[in-house]
Amino acid sequence: MLIKRTFVFTYDRYEDITTSLWLKDIPHTVLCHTVDQYTKFKKSGNIRGKLVATGSPKGLAYNRNVALDMMLPGEWAVFWVDDLIRVRRYQNYFTYKGTEFNVQNGKNQNLLRKLFKESCSPEEFYKIAEETAIHAESKGYALCGFALTDNPQFRKKKFIYTSLADGRCWVVKKTDLQFDENVQLIDDVCFTALNIKFFGGVVVNNWCITECKRYTEGAFGTLPQRMQQRIEECDYLVRTYPEHVRYAQKKYWPVHSHVMVR
Repeated sequence: MLIKRTFVFTYDRYEDITTSLWLKDIPHTVLCHTVDQYTKFKKSGNIRGKLVATGSPKGLAYNRNVALDMMLPGEWAVFWVDDLIRVRRYQNYFTYKGTEFNVQNGKNQNLLRKLFKESCSPEEFYKIAEETAIHAESKGYALCGFALTDNPQFRKKKFIYTSLADGRCWVVKKTDLQFDENVQLIDDVCFTALNIKFFGGVVVNNWCITECKRYTEGAFGTLPQRMQQRIEECDYLVRTYPEHVRYAQKKYWPVHSHVMVR
């Protein structure tokens, strides 16, 4: 097995952390930041793995680097955010041998939309994650993510290699790369760009999707609460990684508040 470790990153979701509960039968480490948070999480009773207070400042990238420091060179781990809703997969994931679907007509799209709604158990997910890591190893890549959308039009290929590896759930190999701690809200764009720059690509497995709450109260807060910091981080990414990150307009979002991997 390539995957040896699992980490869940949390801040202050004492009563509504969900990922650790979903992983109750999978050995995992939950990383919070302070001793006070550690005490509150222990009191809540919602942690099913090993809880560690890292002492790092608030921010995902800080604790992601702590997790990397806890890994051995070449080791693979799964990185989760803390507000998982469910995992879904292609219904015939373990029997279908192809790697692409025809989604050119509405009938096929509607069928695939239904077939992509199969619930995925933790044990099934880790089989998928292991397969994805093996595929990444075969290509010399060190970062894997999962589907960004339910839309079958964007899921016709099982694996793609130059798209965003969404930070809701990653399969990560310990290499010399570290997270850029100037970027805390959109660290997934940053780390995807870094991996494409240094290794030539990432692996995104479109036939599995990890659904999370996103932009709720707690941690960095709702989208309006984090918007100014997001704009500043977008500016930093476009200036620092101009060959790999560019601005992209998102409907109803302020100008320069959204970026994408080139």
